[in-house]
Parts: sequence; structure tokens; C-alpha cells
Amino acid sequence: MSTSTPHPPLSDRTPAPAPSGRDRGPSTPPRAPARPARAPRGRWTAPAAAAWWTRGGVVALVVTLTGGTLAVGAANDLSFGALSGVPGAALTPWVAVLALVGAATALRAWLGARRGPVARTDRAVTVAATAVVAAGVLALTDASILARLGYLPVTLVMAPFDPVIRAAFEDFLGAGPLTQLALLGGGALLVASTWRFVRRGAGACASCGRRHDGHDPAWTTPAAAARWGRTAALVAAAIPTFYAVTRIAWVLGIPLGFSPDDVAQLAGDDGWVAALGLGGFALVGAVLTLGLFQRWGEVFPRWTVGLAGRRVPVGLAVVPATVVAVAVLPAGLSLIVLGFGESRLALTADSWGAVGPTLLWPVWSLALGAATYAYWLRRRGACRVCARG
Repeated sequence: MSTSTPHPPLSDRTPAPAPSGRDRGPSTPPRAPARPARAPRGRWTAPAAAAWWTRGGVVALVVTLTGGTLAVGAANDLSFGALSGVPGAALTPWVAVLALVGAATALRAWLGARRGPVARTDRAVTVAATAVVAAGVLALTDASILARLGYLPVTLVMAPFDPVIRAAFEDFLGAGPLTQLALLGGGALLVASTWRFVRRGAGACASCGRRHDGHDPAWTTPAAAARWGRTAALVAAAIPTFYAVTRIAWVLGIPLGFSPDDVAQLAGDDGWVAALGLGGFALVGAVLTLGLFQRWGEVFPRWTVGLAGRRVPVGLAVVPATVVAVAVLPAGLSLIVLGFGESRLALTADSWGAVGPTLLWPVWSLALGAATYAYWLRRRGACRVCARG
């Protein structure tokens, strides 16, 4: 038996006559045409990574061919990373090779998968090349970048009055620190551009990561991201809190993981300024990390005058958290090398506070990155490019 609905009589299907001018009411303006899809928000990362690494490769190659030396390894007086003992002249050619590999990988990530998905092997090779470049960047950088971030608030306040702090700040603007900053920035750009390439190559939106066929991984849903993101944020907040407790204890004269003599010397040499700056920076960061899963991380609380009740821009949380996560990873790895390398620092009752908390920094970096990504997944909303959401 047919279950279709019978057609209405002809009179019911005949369009009604247009209303007269008296009954028409106010005229309705014509509907605006649909807006075209916007370009991906992060589309600049791929060309920026390609330009960054190409320029770096050319500079490093010219320095190598002319017999010069880059400010890397032993040529950087402020370096204490994994390669700080290697002569700069020996490292310079390898930096040129690393930069040229980075340029080729960035160009592939920029120009690849523009006409549709690419083979999994192609994506894997690009990811592997990016991993090699990232490993080289981590070996050439150290904790000095994170130290600058930690010292910055205290430096800005004390530099006009203290010539020693002012001189230290000027050292941070030398060739060695700026080279490390360029390497770390280029590495971050390359990872971001490769991520977008992998998304496009796998048949997903390069901007938001949602698959065009609608079969997104279950762990990327807002509910799932809220669960594992909370765990990651708690870990990411606990580690800097542990570090901050030791530094603030020293400022208060408590020898927590440090000998009483060393604590007294720290106060006598005005080392409390650095300890307070780094400890305070870590503690503030730990509190802000909790906002990645708390309500006040999405809506400004009442005590924020002029902003109370307004939604927190996603970038206001994601950008600084990403910067810290990127800076913490090489810092933690370099301090692990320092702690278990030539110095062979023993984790005794009078020494564990100096290096012990920093051994967890690689975990801090990964946990903070995961918590930040979960926060973005929960709040990304509908994509401006593919309109999915």
C-alpha cells in the first residue's frame, strides 16, 4: 500500500494572488547574497615558515662558505644547552643544512595537498622531516629564552635603577640569544604549517581540522576535550607551582631543597630578585593555567572592571599559553642535560631544589600544550572556512 501523501487539489496548489498595495505592508528588502567562504585564519603560517627557513638557510650557508661562525654552541657565551660545548665553527655548517632542510619541508607543507588529499606516506615523510628539524632546534636552544620571559617583569621594573640588571638585559639582545629565538620561532612556524598540511592531506579543513566527510575523532568533541583537557591542565599547573614553592621559600629564608648557606648567599647577592621573579612568574602562570578548564577562563569574572560578564577571546588564552609551552620544552631539556651531564648534580637534601623541579619541565610543556589544545577544541565554535561546528 502506498503511504505517500496525496497531492492537494489544483486550487490548493495554485499560488495565491499577490496582495494589493493596501494589504502588502512594508516592503521587504532583497536578501543579501551569501557571503563567500573566508580564507583560513592561519594561512599565513606556511608562507611565513617557508620564507623564515629559506632566509635562515641562505644566511647560514653564506656564513659557512665565507669561513664565518654563527653564535651557536661554544660561540654563544650565554648558552648551556646540549651542544654548548661544541665549537661554533663545527656547528655552523650543520645549522646551514638544518635550515635548508627546514626550508624544503616548509615549502612542501605550503604547496602540498592543495588539490586534494595526499598519500599517507607523503604525509609521514613531511612529518618526519619536521621532527628532524624540531629536534635540531631543541638541541641548539636552552633555558635562556624561558629565563628572559621570567625575568622580564622584574627587569622592566629594576633595570632603570640597577646597572647590573640593565647590563644583563642588554646581554639578552646579543647574537647568541637572538639566534636561539630565531631558531625556536622558525621551529614553531614549521610545526604549525606541517600540521595544516597534514589536515589538508587527510581530507580535513586546514583551519579547524574537522574532516569533510564528517567522521571526526571522538576525542576532539567538546565533551571529550573537557575531560582530558582538565587532567592536562591540572598537571600543567602543578609542575610550575612546585617550582615556585622552592624559589619563594628561598626568598623567605627557608632552605627548601637548598643548603642554609646557599640561601643566605642568595640573599646577600640580591639573588632573591631573580628567585622572586622566576617563582612569581611560575605561580601566576600556574593560576592562569587553571583557567583553561574553569568558567572564568571563558567569561571574565566580576572583579575584572569593565570586562565582567564578557566572553574571553580564545586567542587571549591560547596565544600566551602556546608561547610558554614552546619555550618550556627546550628549557627543560637543557636543564636535564645540565643536571645529569658533566656537572653530575646530585639530588641530595641540600641540592634537589636547584634542578629537581626543572626535570619535570618537558612534562609541563606537553601537558600545557595539550590543555591549550583542549581549550581551543571546546571553544572553537563553527569554522569560518568550512562552516562546520
